Amino acid sequence: MEQVQSILERMVAPLKDLRDRGIFSQEEIHSIVQRRRASEMTLQRRSGVRKSDYLRYIEEELLLERLRKLRKQKVLSEMRNKRKEGYENDQDDDDDDEEPTGKRRKKYAYQTSGPGDAHIVSHIHFIYQRTLKKFKYPIDVVLNYAQFARDFKSFHMMSRIYAEGLQHHPREDGLWIEAASFEFFGYVAQDYENGPLIGGESSTVVGSSIQNARVLMQRGLRINGKTSQELWLQYFALELHYVQKLRGRREILELGLNKDGLPPLEENEGSDGENDQVKRSLQLPSTLLLPSQIIFKNAIKAIPDNIQFRLRFVETCRMFPQTEELEQYIMDSVTEDFGESVEGWVARISYVDEGCKKHASKRERGNVSIGFLSVDNEEDDDGRPTKKARKETDPALALIDEALAAVPTPSMYLECARFLRMRIQHLLDGTCDDEIKYLLQASEDSVQAAQRHAEMLDGIYSLANEKKVSSTSLTLDNADFLLSIGLPEKAEKLLGAACRVDIADASLQLRWSQVSQRMEAAGMKPSLSSTSILRQALRNIPMHDRSSYLMVLTELMNQVMITGPPSKALDEELKALFQKMLLVAQGSEFSVRLEGKNEASEHAEQNLASTFLSYFRYTVLNNNLAARSIYISVLYHSNYGKKCSGMSTGEIQSMKLFFDACIQYEMTNKPGTSKEKKSHKQQLLKLYDSAVSFFSSAQSDSRWRKVVDGYRKQLQREKHSL
Repeated sequence: MEQVQSILERMVAPLKDLRDRGIFSQEEIHSIVQRRRASEMTLQRRSGVRKSDYLRYIEEELLLERLRKLRKQKVLSEMRNKRKEGYENDQDDDDDDEEPTGKRRKKYAYQTSGPGDAHIVSHIHFIYQRTLKKFKYPIDVVLNYAQFARDFKSFHMMSRIYAEGLQHHPREDGLWIEAASFEFFGYVAQDYENGPLIGGESSTVVGSSIQNARVLMQRGLRINGKTSQELWLQYFALELHYVQKLRGRREILELGLNKDGLPPLEENEGSDGENDQVKRSLQLPSTLLLPSQIIFKNAIKAIPDNIQFRLRFVETCRMFPQTEELEQYIMDSVTEDFGESVEGWVARISYVDEGCKKHASKRERGNVSIGFLSVDNEEDDDGRPTKKARKETDPALALIDEALAAVPTPSMYLECARFLRMRIQHLLDGTCDDEIKYLLQASEDSVQAAQRHAEMLDGIYSLANEKKVSSTSLTLDNADFLLSIGLPEKAEKLLGAACRVDIADASLQLRWSQVSQRMEAAGMKPSLSSTSILRQALRNIPMHDRSSYLMVLTELMNQVMITGPPSKALDEELKALFQKMLLVAQGSEFSVRLEGKNEASEHAEQNLASTFLSYFRYTVLNNNLAARSIYISVLYHSNYGKKCSGMSTGEIQSMKLFFDACIQYEMTNKPGTSKEKKSHKQQLLKLYDSAVSFFSSAQSDSRWRKVVDGYRKQLQREKHSL
């Protein structure tokens, strides 16, 4: 109680100032004190004090500070209007006995600031400090405190907040990055209360220190350098920011810049040998970029085997101008260390393609210089700018040939094929000519360029067949390409040959069946019908491969149900397939996902519930008496219909439709005799009980609680019906 009273006594002077200046009334001051006393008493409890109590206290003070600022603006506006009216009235009353200007100003003077203005913000700082000490500096409170200090221009507290937070959380990468960012970018000296900048109208950045930022990043890397990719990338970006600052400063000082951000050499300065040495030195990153190069070297020493980590450095370089040499240095390290990997070649091909696109865009802009971003113009012997002739060879396509020769693996062929297909799609769909102009050769339009890329793509597939380089994904990609150019016969022949080699590959068998069905719909004659392909696949795929077996089994059932008129043979086949499905489904993952399709297409989810529902509806239409045995087998004689754990959302929704279809079937097929009615009612109640039990196992998801409640109401209604 004494501590609470001591804290409240320190508030007397600033609260009195707020009352005297008319910002808060006496009743409001009393209410503020009562609320703060209650909050302080809560924080002084011996046990049960929660972090949320402190945060709620802070939130209340933030709302009070917002109100105080609005009230102050209102009071100052009223006082200014009153002062203006007083000046006008005094001048109208007596123009001869005009008071001196100084006395008149003193008469209508009013107080614009006082100790109460900073009181609430200081009190929030006090609460934050107590929260941090009480709960051992939780990271969320540290970050919220830093954000509060930044929002309310308490920049003098920022360094202390980050320092204390890092002492307790040295493994938090984000905290090191935020602290270094604050030290480097500094802050603009600004008055939180009034808005104008302190010391004049021009913005003045205070506290900006590259040395402090470097020290923080280096300390963070000493602790987290082996695991934190983000720290290395942010340190790399920090040095690039500093380079841009130096380049901008030199541009302002009119020292001039060459393409490396350095003062240009005079024409007669130095010997030819010195000039050659300078040209050779420009092959590596320039002097200004050496710190970034060193950071990259140390980063790949700490994390050596991650190619995606190195490519993120390239992405960072692209955020800054004039970093092409540094990008090339990074890509050279990728070539050296990942020359035999597919990822390394893919990265190099993508980089060269992006470079061609950027070079073409610069050429189209006409080498315009903007700010300190300059583009070099080549000159001839007479000093006149020259235009480069467009190269007929595409460096990305040439690199594809090198990649296939160096790494002749199925994944390498697949990645190169996908790159070419992406280009073809870009050429055919490109609405902006500037975006595809770098892909065109002289006197060539987009359609001709797409045809040229398609010929090269066909050559890649043919080369893979000659060298007997094959995989499921490569075969499927080749088939999709043949279908896209209108050659379904070749696609069907390709898939058939692949399926005869790998008879147990479900994805190849399913794709072959789909192509065969597509040809039948178009009036063409495939080598085998879609149902024959699936029946053959079902015999070849082992039953212990449940995922593949169920994919083929569900597809075959759906094909049989839509093929031709119903017959006894088809009914017997469907019944046998249904029994196999129930047998394989025991203990398996119910949701089956088609794999091996092209990444551009979405995976089609096949769930057993939808197949059961289709088979039930098919039986109701064609053999009404056998429909009841289907849902009895699914719901009562197998584990599939007992609970919904392991099922996807789509499969649970299909089960909901299955239950509704079964209930509707029983409701529309009511018997005539009283004995049959009693048996029918028991069957219907059993269905409702099964539905309630099934969906109750998914009540952790709120979407199914209403479903359970609905079935329970129907169950009670059916129990009490006549």
